[in-house]
Amino acid sequence: MSVLPIFVQLSKFEQIEILRAEIELREEELKTAEKQIRVILFELERQKYLQTVHQLFQQLQAPEQAGDVPQLNANREALNNAIQSMKAALGALEADTAGQSAPASRGLQAQRAGGAAAPSAVRRAKFDSFDDFKATRPGPGGEK
Repeated sequence: MSVLPIFVQLSKFEQIEILRAEIELREEELKTAEKQIRVILFELERQKYLQTVHQLFQQLQAPEQAGDVPQLNANREALNNAIQSMKAALGALEADTAGQSAPASRGLQAQRAGGAAAPSAVRRAKFDSFDDFKATRPGPGGEK
C-alpha cells in the first residue's frame, strides 16, 4: 500500500496572518537599515563640515562603513519594494474576505508550536478609542 502525499494549502485568512507578520518584520528591518544609513551619512557630513573649519581635520579618515552605503541603499530599496508588494497583496486578500470571519482553524501559531491546538486570542487594537476609554473610567462621563 502506498502512502498518500502530504498536501497543505493556506486559507486566505492564514495568508493574511502571514503577510501581516512579514510586513511587521520587514518594516523593522527597513527601520534598522535606514538608521544605519543615517548614522554613516551624518558622520560623513560631520567630517566634511570639520574640514571646512580647520586644516587639521583634512586628515580624518572616512568611516569604515562609508563603503557599505550603496549596499545598504540597495537593501533599503528592496525591502521597501517587498513591503509595498505585500501590502498590495494584503489589501487584495482583505477585500476578498471582507465581511467574512476566520474559521476556527488550526491557526499559524499552533502550527509553529508543533501542531498543538492553542486557543486563539482575539486580536485587538493597541489603543482603545477615547470614547471607550472614557466609558470605562469612573467619574464624570464614565459608567462606573
